[in-house]
Amino acid sequence: MAYKDIICLANSTKIGGKCVAGKTVDTKEWIRPVSEEGKLTNELIKYSNGKLPNLLDIMRIHYKKLQPTACQPENILISEERWEYLGRWPEDKLDSLCDKPKEIFINQDRKDRIEVKFLEKNKLGYSLLLVKPKSIRLSRTDYENKKKLRAIFVYNELEYDLGVTDPIFLEEYNKKKVGFYKLDSENIYLCISLAAPYKDGYCYKLVASIIPT
Repeated sequence: MAYKDIICLANSTKIGGKCVAGKTVDTKEWIRPVSEEGKLTNELIKYSNGKLPNLLDIMRIHYKKLQPTACQPENILISEERWEYLGRWPEDKLDSLCDKPKEIFINQDRKDRIEVKFLEKNKLGYSLLLVKPKSIRLSRTDYENKKKLRAIFVYNELEYDLGVTDPIFLEEYNKKKVGFYKLDSENIYLCISLAAPYKDGYCYKLVASIIPT
């Protein structure tokens, strides 16, 4: 059975499940494991010892085949075999994993989303990025009776305002009052993902993980 050894750079929430992604240890290519239903669950991503993956874990994921889509070309269809824990990636080597795009994917009229029709016609070729932006703050709001968290940051002199799906930060900041919160860690890395197409015809850019060091 084929497998990929990846460094976990995203372990986030999505509608009805989980989203896990990372870069391979050898070639540093992005990999996004998916199930037959598309989404992952805690049961599917558990290690053979019963524990769940954490950010920066190095893990072996067995898969059946590559399953790229126009919006998420890094997808691989996982097999039934349990994932294996192999070790940890050092925090001081995160810079070596960073991507350096000119912009966060591509910016259309609104910088937090891309039209699905555009992606289908103009293959972007990737849907995951690890970047090290500047001046990050979090915005905690209430919208339609739901608690929302967004990350506002500057990357390559452009400001972005993207939804956050990192479960650790969601749990912490959903307990806080509505407002803005500056992140003061010396180094902060963001794993940014293009979500699967939404019913409104867009793929949204989401902060799948926030990694302060």
